[in-house]
Amino acid sequence: MACKAFLSGVVVLAMVGLISACGPQIDKTTAEPEPITADNALALRDVVSSQLAPLQLGGSDYLLLASEKRGLVLVDAEGGEKLALDGGTVERFALQQQAQDSWLIAVYDEDSGELQLRLLDLEEGSPRIRYLGAMATSAPQVAMCFSRQAGRTHLFAIDENGLGHEYVVHPREQAWQFTGVRPLYFGEQVSSCVVDDRSGKLLVAQPPLGIWSLNADAEMDEAREVFAASAELAEEAFGGLWLDGVSGNLWLTAGHKVLAFNINTPRQKPHFAEVLANMEPVSAAVQRGALLALEEESDQIHRFAVALPEPAPEMQAFRGPIEIPRVRASGQTVPVQSGGDAADDPAIWVNPANPAASLILGTDKKSGLSVYDLNGKLLEHFAVGRVNNVDLRPMQHGKFVAIAAATNRTDPGVSLFGITADGQVEHLGLRNLEMDDPYGLCVYRKGADLMAWVSDKEGPVQLLQIVPGSGNVDWSLKKVATLAVASQVEGCVVDDEMQMLFFGEEDGGIWRLDIAAFLGGEAKPQLIAAVDGERLAADVEGMGLYVNNQEGAGDKSYLVVSSQGNNSYALFSRDGSQFVGHFKVDINLDKNLDGSSETDGLEVSSAAFSSDYPQGLLVVQDGRNRMPSQTQNFKLVSWADIAETLNLPQ
Repeated sequence: MACKAFLSGVVVLAMVGLISACGPQIDKTTAEPEPITADNALALRDVVSSQLAPLQLGGSDYLLLASEKRGLVLVDAEGGEKLALDGGTVERFALQQQAQDSWLIAVYDEDSGELQLRLLDLEEGSPRIRYLGAMATSAPQVAMCFSRQAGRTHLFAIDENGLGHEYVVHPREQAWQFTGVRPLYFGEQVSSCVVDDRSGKLLVAQPPLGIWSLNADAEMDEAREVFAASAELAEEAFGGLWLDGVSGNLWLTAGHKVLAFNINTPRQKPHFAEVLANMEPVSAAVQRGALLALEEESDQIHRFAVALPEPAPEMQAFRGPIEIPRVRASGQTVPVQSGGDAADDPAIWVNPANPAASLILGTDKKSGLSVYDLNGKLLEHFAVGRVNNVDLRPMQHGKFVAIAAATNRTDPGVSLFGITADGQVEHLGLRNLEMDDPYGLCVYRKGADLMAWVSDKEGPVQLLQIVPGSGNVDWSLKKVATLAVASQVEGCVVDDEMQMLFFGEEDGGIWRLDIAAFLGGEAKPQLIAAVDGERLAADVEGMGLYVNNQEGAGDKSYLVVSSQGNNSYALFSRDGSQFVGHFKVDINLDKNLDGSSETDGLEVSSAAFSSDYPQGLLVVQDGRNRMPSQTQNFKLVSWADIAETLNLPQ
């Protein structure tokens, strides 16, 4: 049967295998290189090991081995035993250097069914292994690897069923803790994993499919792709991944071979491939210029004197992504009701009588509008349809102290909401628009009038006046003007005092418009900050104004913009002319909060809400809600923490 006939209806993993099989095949008639023979072997005592890794302590070379009889065994470069746990059944471990002469080890102990953390260091010049903490697992773990992210240690562990988990591992008073970040799904037969911290890539060996590469950062798209297909490995069994971070060489075993790939060039053939005589290695590494190899459940380490590949030339020129400062999340709302890409845009109502009783309004663009308190508790949900963007302003009215407006894509128009002095929110109904797909929205005050800019997803932006009614049903919208735009606009905000509109062209940048001059026919939008991939990375999404009108505040007001392409938030001067800095919202382990990413909408206020938010509050939509993985929500960030991180004027 033709290869393409198999492709319909199969899962992605199987597709990759079939694509490999249907693509170019290695010519089995090509002569294999002559097998190489070990120069010598280091004899071990009753270790029964299937994994080794080199390390240094006190300037000396050592080898750490998993032992099915004795847990972990440490030997010197000549095979002399220096240390053993003498307990437990360990087949796999992960190793990460913490500091000079300090190594963190994760093992799966088959006897206890636990993931365990250990620390290997020196005590008065002699190696020692200390217990740090443990966590029971529901299935045996077959692959483990560490990642270093923003100064934290993350552990990836994958079980025999192909279910992986990412944890942050960190010290607590009594023992180290495993804080779950997200699940990862691979399918069966995973054999090993490794993380390249320079590029932020997690690599997973899964015979017979190949080696996967995906982003190690949970706040980024997974972006799973094939690093090495099975056809390039030419074996059904492969694994034993070990990364030489200095040279940039990824080592692995495949059948009788030991292979090395350039970690920087996926989908390339190996630049080292040797057949080992009379053995099938399961673990290989390099130490002191020699290749070391270990057979399954072995008591011998074979050493080969062979020409090793040169360091990858890219290692000299490689520059990792620009490190953006991080600010810890302070709080979060409960997850939205709808799954998938649902949460979108927040607004903040400041309760003038009691700022601590202020409200957060957040859109669920598959369901309606939710109302939260400052602790993130859901107070009410209005199931009014597919509301996308929401904004509000205070106003003088007999019943309400503020009006919120939200674009509604179910029945194209704007849904209006009134907020009373005691914080009660009432739905005032839908006002239809002559618009195909109402998308972005921002509200502002022009004297006593309440105005709104509303964008059509595939069309122009309309300026509307919100005309009050005496009751709940006689409010109306009056079209004032139309603004032509070059491409899709969603995020926008108005500086009421300056009567200046800022809006984001998702792939272009930030535009500014003098509203009064525009209405007088004398102004067009100006591009004041273009997408450059660093300060602003497409898509440009949510916008908010941090306005500090306190006496002597000077230049302490800022335009805040969601730079969705690099999961950051950019600060500009109030008029948008100067870039001030940017930051990411990061994990807060003390409060068990994840960071935020893929942010659509945001809102910010300079009000002093409480001791948690003494200088104001930033609320951002979180497109990937982790720790644990749940539907999307909104993250809360203290402006005081932002100001401290970016060294803003106090």
